[in-house]
Amino acid sequence: MYYIKKLKFQELGSPKPDGTVARGRYMLISKNNEGFFPPLSTTELNDAILLPIVAPNSNEKVYCTFVYHNDKYHGSTAKQPRDEFRLYLNTKIDPERSFFKPDDIVVFEKIQTEDLTNLYKMHRFNSTSEHYSLLDEIVETSEQRGGHATYHEKLEFISEYQVSDLEYLETVIPEEVKKDAEKRQNQVKEESVDEIEETKGANLFNSVSFRDFVLLGYGNKCAITGEAIFYKKLINLEAAHIKPKSHSGSFLPCNGIAMSRDMHWAFDRGMFTIDEQYRVNVHTDVKDTLLAKYDNQQITLPVEDFFKPEKAFLNYHKDNIFGLFKYAGVMRSPD
Repeated sequence: MYYIKKLKFQELGSPKPDGTVARGRYMLISKNNEGFFPPLSTTELNDAILLPIVAPNSNEKVYCTFVYHNDKYHGSTAKQPRDEFRLYLNTKIDPERSFFKPDDIVVFEKIQTEDLTNLYKMHRFNSTSEHYSLLDEIVETSEQRGGHATYHEKLEFISEYQVSDLEYLETVIPEEVKKDAEKRQNQVKEESVDEIEETKGANLFNSVSFRDFVLLGYGNKCAITGEAIFYKKLINLEAAHIKPKSHSGSFLPCNGIAMSRDMHWAFDRGMFTIDEQYRVNVHTDVKDTLLAKYDNQQITLPVEDFFKPEKAFLNYHKDNIFGLFKYAGVMRSPD
């Protein structure tokens, strides 16, 4: 299945003859895209999710913000309240804010990855492209109208992207996306830790984007050991939830710490915790193990505050997981 989109002048920032644009650039996505893109909620104001996209002629997986502007359903007093889906273009997808031109046709190819999440490969065709007229006919005759089409037949001129190709993709988080995610994360953090449920982080992040953000935030190094084992694209790092997912823990990056697999295993079972000063506290019962050398050691923190562990989550782990010596999926019983 493909999603085919003909780009319009206004959504591309109304570019002037000199190439400058009057405003931000985005792609308007049909509300009738037949589930091609992830569903977003009417009840959550301006609900959003981060989509991993491979741009044309690129070997990078770039995160983009996909937003449902839905103030029409939230008491807006605007003359024309919004009810539309936008995929925002950032500088990694749209270099110099000039890569995409009005009347270009973009074909999105959806690829299901090994972890059963979706990646979106983007193909661009301009008016001089060999297959432009065929794609133009598809969008012009589509029932979706407005330059949109969800297409179910195979487009033979598009080379099918292989899941094995994903191994060679570099993950990129553009600054615009990071700033938007930080703003949304800070809004959620204003609530108490008990109110920050899994769904609050899952609106914007999922398990894959959570891992990508956390590992990049820690520079692809374990926060405890300061090391990592690499082999080609393989790495022995994982994104450990501080407040476990099984306890309604959020996918927000501030609820994650990059850890090697053995440290993640021990952290999930409460063999050690991390205090508000970001120091490791190894439980007395396991101080005769390899963990002992990390006791009272400060973890390696991300440079950017956005990625640093939220102290409310650290306290939750200390009070509910530390010393449990069971998989964190088991809730602690009241004393």
